Amino acid sequence: MAITKPLIFTNIGIGDADGTNITYYPLHVSESATVTVTPTSDVVDNGQTLHAYYDLEVQAISFNTNLFSDTRVYTNTTAEPKFATMFLVGATGAQNLNIGQSIVSATRVYDGNRTGIQITCTKRAVSDDTLVNPS
Repeated sequence: MAITKPLIFTNIGIGDADGTNITYYPLHVSESATVTVTPTSDVVDNGQTLHAYYDLEVQAISFNTNLFSDTRVYTNTTAEPKFATMFLVGATGAQNLNIGQSIVSATRVYDGNRTGIQITCTKRAVSDDTLVNPS
């Protein structure tokens, strides 16, 4: 029986929409990274349900302020958002996750002893396999 890998991330990468030109941003709070896939169902014949779509939300907090100067990260509502790929790089033996063709947003958070940058990526698809590409 196959065993799943843990979700322990060492780096966050932001790449172009096609997954190239990746810039890695260390210094994220490893316990802050969350990946949530939420299915939504429709009722069909005889009260049965079928999944209609899946929503993905990825969040992480980083202390690397260079994220704000990355043109692929949406930080200003007057700017035009760009599609990017978010890479969550797993520790040795852990899962890597790639979320392609999505808008990556960043906002400042003021928790604890220092200012952080919260990165958020959301996406909707008809299959959870098309949302996250594990490797």
